[in-house]
Amino acid sequence: MTLTNRAIKSGKNPFCALTINCLTDILCQELRTLAEAYMEKTALLSKLAFTQYKTQSDYLAEKIKQMITHEEFEDGFVFPNENEFCKILNVSRGTLRDAYKKLDTQGFIERTKHGTYVKCRDTIAKQGNFTATLELASTKEMVEFISAFEPEAACLAAQKIDDAGIAQLELLMEECEQCVGNQTTLNEANYRFHEFIRMQAQNNLVTSILTAYYDIFNQYIINSIYYILKNSADTFRDTALAQHRELLEAFKVHDGEKVRLITREHLQADLKMYAMLKEKSER
Repeated sequence: MTLTNRAIKSGKNPFCALTINCLTDILCQELRTLAEAYMEKTALLSKLAFTQYKTQSDYLAEKIKQMITHEEFEDGFVFPNENEFCKILNVSRGTLRDAYKKLDTQGFIERTKHGTYVKCRDTIAKQGNFTATLELASTKEMVEFISAFEPEAACLAAQKIDDAGIAQLELLMEECEQCVGNQTTLNEANYRFHEFIRMQAQNNLVTSILTAYYDIFNQYIINSIYYILKNSADTFRDTALAQHRELLEAFKVHDGEKVRLITREHLQADLKMYAMLKEKSER
């Protein structure tokens, strides 16, 4: 007996029963659709989690690389022979060899008939392996690199920037000034301001190399300064914004020499403050 017939026999309105039946079907379909969408999204997101370390060898390669970049494994460190190392790590020889292969391709280790060892930083640099050199760079090396090349890139940008670029730079400058009350958003606006200047050099090699180094410089130097200073950062911040404004005015007249000078002074102020704060924290 159908739902409608049962409703008629019981004296109930069959249309009401039909409506309930239809609504139930619709609701079930909606729930199925939502469940399928959820499962699809979960499956998609699970790929991201899975690809972080697809295999044991990925994990092992990443951990060894971290120990190399943190100088726990020094230049020239010789790893144990495969059998011994596999016992220590509790992994198969295949896993260890796959990890070695990844690290060798990335330029961090050297594999020979006599063993596997950590490649010297100087050798990596001479071979032109920029990615590995960047990961191995000390704070001192990063600071020296930025100090040498950022002013030159800014000078080049001042010569090439057009009216539209100047207008955009002014908007970014105003954005920095409007973010004064919120240090997090100010740091982000400051990053965009300097990123835009590098892009105006219109040289992809300059943009790529300086961005890679500046990201680390920004993380370890700029963010550290504001984190340590916290509520007492007003003077440092105001000086930095004043230098931004001077930079903008120099860009408007395409004065590359002045842009170079202001950029160098801007960087030196950052480094001087960082050195002073670091010295205080070590006392």
